[in-house]
Amino acid sequence: MPSADKEEFLREVLSHIRFSLDREDIRYELESHILDKKDDYIAEGYDPKEAEQMAVADMGDPVEIGVELNKQHNPIIGWLWMITNAMVVLFVVWHIFVLGSQLLRLLFQENLLNDIPKENIVYQIDVDEKVKIDDTVIHFTHVVYEKNGDLNIFFKHYDTRLWGTGWSLAGIGTIEDNLGNEYFEGGSYASGGIISNCRRIVRNFSEEADMLIISYDYYNRKYRVEIPLKAGDTHDQDK
Repeated sequence: MPSADKEEFLREVLSHIRFSLDREDIRYELESHILDKKDDYIAEGYDPKEAEQMAVADMGDPVEIGVELNKQHNPIIGWLWMITNAMVVLFVVWHIFVLGSQLLRLLFQENLLNDIPKENIVYQIDVDEKVKIDDTVIHFTHVVYEKNGDLNIFFKHYDTRLWGTGWSLAGIGTIEDNLGNEYFEGGSYASGGIISNCRRIVRNFSEEADMLIISYDYYNRKYRVEIPLKAGDTHDQDK
């Protein structure tokens, strides 16, 4: 059984600690010091009861110790510390959830090329062109020309900043061909996520054109991509 002297000492000290959540830790630290001193006295030849009483006496005045420890374990600071820790944990959990969901979306994103039936394709070109606007990287990956005159531009884009993931790209710029035609009609599709898969559809693109030109020139941000056409895999009508 624990000595009454030790328990009375600990009770007296802890009665001055206003931040209740710290009391158990303080009790553990003080009791450990007392037991260490007690073991030292026993090693010197004192009996356990006397050794414990001497160890408690060596600790000092429990009132003075309690008052001093209370200053160090101020309840306002204690609660602020706990709230801050809780907010950090919530922040980390939220980021893990967001990044985890974005990663899952990235892993299971559909292949937009599959949306075009093979029998509709006149030619398909694999592209590997990357450009950058501020912190956004745009990666052009495929060009597919269909029998109905639609030219499909496939590309991915992502933000190099961790906190900038998931935003929508306003546009890839002006679309022209080497014959001097500029194209405005069409549509687009973009998935969200860390890396967004996109498809830009250009209506009535000239089948005589040998070059696709994508140029961007806004607010002193520029790029120009030239993609040779009719160099990909041609799909016959019988396929």
